[in-house]
Amino acid sequence: MTIRPLVEGDVDACAALMQRIPLWAQYRITPEAARRVFTGALGGLSHVQVAEEDGSVIGFVEYLLRGTFGHSGYVWALGVAPEAQGRGVGTLLMDAAEDEIFRAGPNVFLLVTATNTRAQRFYERRGYRRIGEIADYIQPGITEVLYRKTLGPIQPGRP
Repeated sequence: MTIRPLVEGDVDACAALMQRIPLWAQYRITPEAARRVFTGALGGLSHVQVAEEDGSVIGFVEYLLRGTFGHSGYVWALGVAPEAQGRGVGTLLMDAAEDEIFRAGPNVFLLVTATNTRAQRFYERRGYRRIGEIADYIQPGITEVLYRKTLGPIQPGRP
C-alpha cells in the first residue's frame, strides 16, 4: 500500500469511493459534489492524500493546514473503502495528514458524527480529545462532535 498526494487521475476514484461509504449518504453528497471536493483540492483549496493498493484507490484524507480559526489544521474527510477497513489504511492516511499539519502548526481539529462511535474511538486512540458537540451544523438533525489533537498552544505572532 502506498500513501501519496492526490493526482488528477484519482479524482473519479476518490469521488466514487466517497459515494460508496454509507456515512456520506446522510450528508447527501451527490456524485458531482464529491467530484468537486477532489477537483477543488487539485486547485489548491485543500490537501488530499490517497491510499493506493494494487493500482486502486482504497482511501483518502482531505485536510486544510489552517482551516480552523485561521491558525490550526482541520481534517475535513477521511474515507476508507469498506473492504479495506480494519487494515490500518485510516491510520496511515491520518499519519500523513497529521505530519503535514503539525509542520504548519501545533493543533488539528476535526468533526465526527455523534452516532459514529467507531470513528470516535479511532480518533481518541490517536490522541484526539472531545471538545464539545455542535447540533444541526452540517445537516439538520445530525450532531457533530468536535475533536482536537494538540502539541501545544499556537504561538503569539504566528500567522
